[in-house]
Amino acid sequence: MPEYSTVHDNPDLTDAPSKQADRVAEGECIGEDDAYVTISSLSKAAPEDWTMYTHPRGSMYFRHKPSGVIVDEDIRISANAEKVADFCAECGQLNLPDYMEAHMAYGVDASVRLYVNHKQCVAGYILEKFHGGAIKDLSVDGLLRARRLYWSFINQHPSHRPCHPRGFIDAIDALRYYHHDHLIDGSHSIAPFSKAECEQLLEILQREKENDSTALPSVSSLVAWILRDVYSFRTGQRYGQLTWTELRAYRRAIYQPVDFTPKESLVKKLFLTVVINGPFFAIPQTYLAHIKMASEFRGHLAGLRQNWESYTQGLVREYSDFILIATVLLSSTVGMLTINDVDDIARTAAMLAAFASLGSITVGVFFVWRHQRNTHMPSSFSYLHNARNNPFGLSGHAILLSLPPVLLVWSIIAFTASVLAYALQDILRWPTLVPQWIVLTSFVIVLVGVMIGVYTFSTIWNWQSRETWWRRLLWWPTEPAAV
Repeated sequence: MPEYSTVHDNPDLTDAPSKQADRVAEGECIGEDDAYVTISSLSKAAPEDWTMYTHPRGSMYFRHKPSGVIVDEDIRISANAEKVADFCAECGQLNLPDYMEAHMAYGVDASVRLYVNHKQCVAGYILEKFHGGAIKDLSVDGLLRARRLYWSFINQHPSHRPCHPRGFIDAIDALRYYHHDHLIDGSHSIAPFSKAECEQLLEILQREKENDSTALPSVSSLVAWILRDVYSFRTGQRYGQLTWTELRAYRRAIYQPVDFTPKESLVKKLFLTVVINGPFFAIPQTYLAHIKMASEFRGHLAGLRQNWESYTQGLVREYSDFILIATVLLSSTVGMLTINDVDDIARTAAMLAAFASLGSITVGVFFVWRHQRNTHMPSSFSYLHNARNNPFGLSGHAILLSLPPVLLVWSIIAFTASVLAYALQDILRWPTLVPQWIVLTSFVIVLVGVMIGVYTFSTIWNWQSRETWWRRLLWWPTEPAAV
């Protein structure tokens, strides 16, 4: 494959190729003054036989054209030039073809050669394996690694050669599949790029391909960045080495969520179980499931970021609703305390309801403020790490997250007790008084309805058998069926 011409390779080319051809056909000569001056064409940019190239982000590297050596260090420094001279002399004796280069990897002191084959888009440290037909003898894993090294090299050195046409094809094909994978598997997709990233990158690549921008260093760097991650992902997935059944089992094994929570003692587990299912009404179990889902990592940060954003947004919405309800309940409780003939029992229950409402509002407002201000990934890593490593683990953290709704429930219970005590305070004085008994009967009916509704919708998301609960408590032996 011949070496493509770029603006950096030919700094004297100022016009488009078609215009230059017309000018040459007309007999017009292009003088040195007509050449567009670039950084690479500056006479003092690099020593003799060397050319300096600039990465789109601004960093520079050097290429020795006679030997095909690429160096990242500044060879204008005499100490570096002396170390590179021997390296160039050795590579010059190898008589590398035009489509191959030798990169002085890991610095001038390491003297490690990375041989780059631009025809096959492979790179490696042993010349014999990446020269000519020897590439066919590579294993699948070896070829993937060679492609990853090649595109990693192009990502850092995109300015002296245009992007290989195969790069566009491979990048577009990989991104299209990852986009389809997100559509098929949804949140369970393990693609290295998110759905939004695939859409944006595909749009850019399609536009650049139509504009024939393969010679632009910025385009080469982008394509190389995409393919570097693609081949890194394929290496980890054992791409092209497993059958469908083997690949499914392999993915299930490597993407099984790892539980980093420290092991809890039996006493701690018993204590947490009593607290969660006792005074906290099993509410922390919901928050425990949410935080486990938010901390689940499936191979790419985009999925983790999406889970974290959904987690924080859900908490903020829930706490905002709890604050509103607790505020209304606090107003009702204060109204109860303004009644003059309220007994001590009703007044005490109302005070407890007010304190619980204030606690729910205070904790809820603080939680909303903190979760709204810490929505970025670095904060989430610290959050999840601290939540898993506190003395009571994720269960203890879920207990803290459930404080606003738990305090609200206790406020409702205390307010209900206050209203009931106020309604029943006259029954003890006049047992035959009909209105008080009507109130008591209505309270019992409402209480039974609330308990049924709460129990039903607290268990409706769990699979249940058609057998009644009281029959499971009392074991009824059944006679064997007649044969």
